Amino acid sequence: MNRMFVYIFMMVFAVDKVSTSASWNLTTLPVSFGKDVILWCYMGEKKENNFSKQQTDLRQWTGGQQYDLLCMDNKCLNPFKYEMLTRNNSQDFGLLIHNLSESDLDCQYTCSCGFSDFTKNLSVEPNHVMSLPANETTITNGKNINNGYLKIEIMLDKVNPVPHCSALFKGQFINETTVTVMRWYTYHNDVRVIYNFPVDDIGCEGRLQILCTLVYRNVTIFDEDIDMCQKEEASMLIMTSLAIGFSGCVIILSICIWLTKRRKDQFGVRCWTNGKKKQMESKIVNQVQLLTPSEKYHHEKETSTMIDV
Repeated sequence: MNRMFVYIFMMVFAVDKVSTSASWNLTTLPVSFGKDVILWCYMGEKKENNFSKQQTDLRQWTGGQQYDLLCMDNKCLNPFKYEMLTRNNSQDFGLLIHNLSESDLDCQYTCSCGFSDFTKNLSVEPNHVMSLPANETTITNGKNINNGYLKIEIMLDKVNPVPHCSALFKGQFINETTVTVMRWYTYHNDVRVIYNFPVDDIGCEGRLQILCTLVYRNVTIFDEDIDMCQKEEASMLIMTSLAIGFSGCVIILSICIWLTKRRKDQFGVRCWTNGKKKQMESKIVNQVQLLTPSEKYHHEKETSTMIDV
């Protein structure tokens, strides 16, 4: 009986190779949504005894939202999402997660090798998450010209951290833009970038860029060759045309008023002259009737001269 107990104890000791201090860590920081990350499992040092097996123990990864078996001995159930990594002559191994998304975070993952395993929650601090702005199809921008300024407004969805943006014109730094957080999420934000470009002070034609810095990357969110000179010339032409038209109307109206007043004055003078003429003629007729024929002749000559005058 004692001999049987000793035999069982020796078999258990042979199977258990001496406990290990297993652990896994996230080796990719900062993490980026849409990129790959690696979880690396460290099995620690193992001291083999004389009864240990010579072949490598079974390695596997378990985890995810459903906490399912992900990979086992370099074979993964979903090779498009997961990939198992190993090193030669090492018990350590890793899990490569492709196209990281929010659903991959805040879940438990377990690495196990033989009788050793380690379980931990995959969590990342928000300041260690880099979420690049969406592509051009989801970036909306509007441009309005007001009082010599070109207003540019750009919405960036799902970006982290809050970017620091600057404006460049013809490759030269101008000034910083205004960045406002519109909505907060756990690992990203929706922000609005506003920039008022001073067309009159800087220039009306050239390449205008807005660059945003996210952690260690620069992202261009606006890059266009603007030409506001034609619009300014057209605006000036319209204003000049309106001014000329208004001035012309004022001049024509003034001329019409002057002509009307002059006509009225001429009509008054004519009426006064005609009245005086008739009075003189009637007076002369009365005087002529009292004159002799020779006096009438001399009087008619003088009267005709006066009338002509």
